[in-house]
Amino acid sequence: MRQLILLIIICTLFSALTSCNKVEEVKVEKLSTSQGDETLGDAMKRASRDLRRLSSSVEGRDWVEIEMWTKELKEGIGYSCVELYMAEHRGISSEFVILGSQFYDAVRKLTESCKEHDVEAIDSKFDRLIKTCDDCHDIYKEKEGLPLMLQH
Repeated sequence: MRQLILLIIICTLFSALTSCNKVEEVKVEKLSTSQGDETLGDAMKRASRDLRRLSSSVEGRDWVEIEMWTKELKEGIGYSCVELYMAEHRGISSEFVILGSQFYDAVRKLTESCKEHDVEAIDSKFDRLIKTCDDCHDIYKEKEGLPLMLQH
């Protein structure tokens, strides 16, 4: 038994030494959505980009991309933006919770329509998703006291 363990260790060391002839430097780009590394503005910009990509996918009826960008949007808005907003504003109102629930419901319905390749429903489900975004933005802008002309 000891000989077997020793043989495994020797083989492992030998293969590690022979397979690593040279050290290569690998450049890794750090992507993080944690509150410490990303601002609410950054998260909103990323979500806006993902929404534009989702819109193009819906227009082109690219079912794979629709599903992918819907998931990205859910992650970006549903998690990053919400977390950062809550941290910045020290909590949330019940109105925000309701709007969040409507957003998740719209995402779920859009994803279902996509999986079913439901051409007739996809536009209305996407429009509903956009409406949940607009509703939340209107309330956010109202609470931030932004001028009316910036609200739309």
